[in-house]
Amino acid sequence: MKIGLVTDSTAQLSSAEVDRLEQLTGGLFAAVPLTVLVGGVAFADGEISAGQLCEKMTAGDDVSTSMATPTQFAEAYSTLRSRGAEAIIVITMSGDLSGTRDSAVNAAESEDILIDVVDSRSTSAGQAGAVEVAVAGIRQGLDVESIAGTVADWCASETRTVFVPGSLEHLRRGGRIGAAASLLGRALQIVPVLGLNAGVVVPLARVRTRAKALDKIVALSTAAAEELSEHGPKVAVEIQQAEGEIDDADVVSLTERLSELGVDTRFRTLSTIITAHVGPGTIGVSVQTTP
Repeated sequence: MKIGLVTDSTAQLSSAEVDRLEQLTGGLFAAVPLTVLVGGVAFADGEISAGQLCEKMTAGDDVSTSMATPTQFAEAYSTLRSRGAEAIIVITMSGDLSGTRDSAVNAAESEDILIDVVDSRSTSAGQAGAVEVAVAGIRQGLDVESIAGTVADWCASETRTVFVPGSLEHLRRGGRIGAAASLLGRALQIVPVLGLNAGVVVPLARVRTRAKALDKIVALSTAAAEELSEHGPKVAVEIQQAEGEIDDADVVSLTERLSELGVDTRFRTLSTIITAHVGPGTIGVSVQTTP
């Protein structure tokens, strides 16, 4: 059976990654874009850079986002079917962070082929990792149910995310603050260290300075790498930043400090959609097993 694969743009896949995924799936891959609105002007995710978006947010421009629609997913399904897909796996960003998963499900209800929608409980690097797990299953010739189950299990147990926002204000405005809302009353006195737990933003630590927050990221990341290495021999660690500046002092610091501890890292810019919710100055690390 030829199985297609669809995800949404918050996985922030590079053009090289998209090309590779299309090759590995025999052309049966698609990424559906979400939309960021800046001053009332709509941009598909990626049409404006994360750095440009941060500049506009810092300048006080009104920024919001719009989920991917059922129509967009239906178009992606149709395209893959025209290329020969007989079934489709869909991996979306956390359903607790966006209605995009519901759009994917609604579009699937009108199709007469099997379409299995998996909530990644994550976004960005975590979601991209889930896509890689799905591709591995497709390449192994597994059936849709087995692949979807493996991806769901991986999302639940084999990826960790820790991050520090520049402030909690953007998460509060967008309603994505989750359990970290308990920190709002003390936001002026603390620097929050946050994570994703089952797709929801949760507080992991409260420290007094940005430097101590980076210390906590290093400690939590190395602990996660050690824990997840028990699941398999390969663990990937990605540093992610809102502005997309790989030479940023915090990015360089995390890279060097993790390297000194024997942890090799990669870099990924957050999508403009995620940047719109977490805000400028956000930096984080994702740790996960790889197939």
